Amino acid sequence: MPSTFDFLVVGGGTAGCVIASRLTERGANNVLLLEAGRDVQPGNEPADIASVYPASYFNKAYFWSGLKAHWRTGATSAATGFSQARVFGGGGSVMGMVALRGTPADYDDWARAGAEGWDWNGVLPYFRKLETDIDCGGDAHGKDGPLPIRRIAPQYYPPQARAVAAWAAAQGLPFIEDMNADFRDGLGAAPMCRQENGRASAAFVYLDAVARRRSNLTVAANAQVTKILFEGRRAVGVSAIVDGAVKEFRAREIIVTAGAIFSPALLLRSGIGDAAQLQKLGIDVVADRRGVGANLQNHPVLFIGMHLKRAARQAATLRTVPVVCHRFSSGVAGCAPADLFVNVQSKTSWNALGQQIGNIAPTLLRPKATGRVQLASKAPTALPDVEFNFLGEDIDVQRMLMVFDRAVDIVCSEQLRALGGRPFPVRFTDQLRRMNEVGRVNAVKARLIATLLDLVPGLGDFTLGTLTGERIDLLQLIRDRKALAAHVRENVAGVFHPVGTCRMGRADDADAVCDSAGRVYGVEGLRVADASIMPNVMAGNTNLPVIMAAEKIADAIARA
Repeated sequence: MPSTFDFLVVGGGTAGCVIASRLTERGANNVLLLEAGRDVQPGNEPADIASVYPASYFNKAYFWSGLKAHWRTGATSAATGFSQARVFGGGGSVMGMVALRGTPADYDDWARAGAEGWDWNGVLPYFRKLETDIDCGGDAHGKDGPLPIRRIAPQYYPPQARAVAAWAAAQGLPFIEDMNADFRDGLGAAPMCRQENGRASAAFVYLDAVARRRSNLTVAANAQVTKILFEGRRAVGVSAIVDGAVKEFRAREIIVTAGAIFSPALLLRSGIGDAAQLQKLGIDVVADRRGVGANLQNHPVLFIGMHLKRAARQAATLRTVPVVCHRFSSGVAGCAPADLFVNVQSKTSWNALGQQIGNIAPTLLRPKATGRVQLASKAPTALPDVEFNFLGEDIDVQRMLMVFDRAVDIVCSEQLRALGGRPFPVRFTDQLRRMNEVGRVNAVKARLIATLLDLVPGLGDFTLGTLTGERIDLLQLIRDRKALAAHVRENVAGVFHPVGTCRMGRADDADAVCDSAGRVYGVEGLRVADASIMPNVMAGNTNLPVIMAAEKIADAIARA
């Protein structure tokens, strides 16, 4: 492997795969892509990653070991496991493949925050560029991009999805066939990044066998970058641990695509961040940028489960996670539209018990509170401290109560009650996470519990209501608003959509980290091109917007 390149891409996740692929389309560019985790070779993908159902999410071998986060703050919540992919393709190789763009208001807010050219009209061409939408057409969609987008047809909906659709129709809510172009409140068909019978992650479609054969692309797995190297204020290379050995690589330009947790951590270790905090850790300051690690955003979520009757379970042939989802607006002054969301899942895990549990997840899509990623140590491989500060603003608590009420309306409705047992709140704990890890012992335990629940009527209500904590009557809970607020604060968790920690903004904005082309302020030869550059989280999943952002940054590099 050579040690000097034109471009060095740090992180082989979703954004890194896009950047490396697009840059190497030009033969003159010599590109090195470094990924801390394992490779996913085209045509030889592990079965759990290739599957339409994301069984890979439950395989701890694909994640950073030991990473934890505080859902609220260090003072108000315990640290709990937070899954971040450590594998080629990143989250796109292990998560649910939901392909929601968000809404125009999300990106218009980016532009107002100083991300010039990133309003809806500025990003739509890149959403079109990345996709081949199988179901929906028109000017809003692409038909020749690398990423296929599909939806499950209504005739294949599992019973729970059909029941939620019936509830929505009874409420007079419209059915949204194309949630990426029709932004009304309503029940929508969940768009998915997937082949007809398999996953379609960035690792699969951008770094396919054709791209891998390019002579100007070098790919290295098991290569953890620990520091960006500078000569003065110019980034000239990186130091990395490759298969246990420390190596240095040089490049004309460094592009960081390690995600909203690890990109700011790398910048901080390399001397870019709040000068006072860096000096306390004994890190030499290269650029004083207080916004590095700040502005952390994610989607706060709660979970309500129910034990489904045999006839109400998702068919084994339907290997997907969501089928329908409910997006709507709180109407609270100062809040973006489509800021609330109820996710619907008829299968919640890879094992026998997960096949019996339906899940309704009330979610806040546009939170106001922000958290932070910080270093606790300057050690090259130390994991960062993460605080999401969920519900740190009263307006977020207010809206979380609203979406929880809506979720209870759904699970306690006439349409849903017929499908199974009494719904119960689920606490997203490390214990629950360990129970869901792939393994023979967990498989046996889950099969035993699942068999007992089917054999003994009524046992499910008791067992599942206590398995994840104290049993709670949902209807009684929502009548006591003080108790509900306490429940929401104590049990809020997060999904895996962190953004914002190296956000774009104007040059005169002291909290901005990079410009609208991803170039880091205060230094030369360094860009960030992943979810961390986003000024705010969008009203949807992050996979598609991350690909869009990487496409846009790659285009900016090509035009430079």
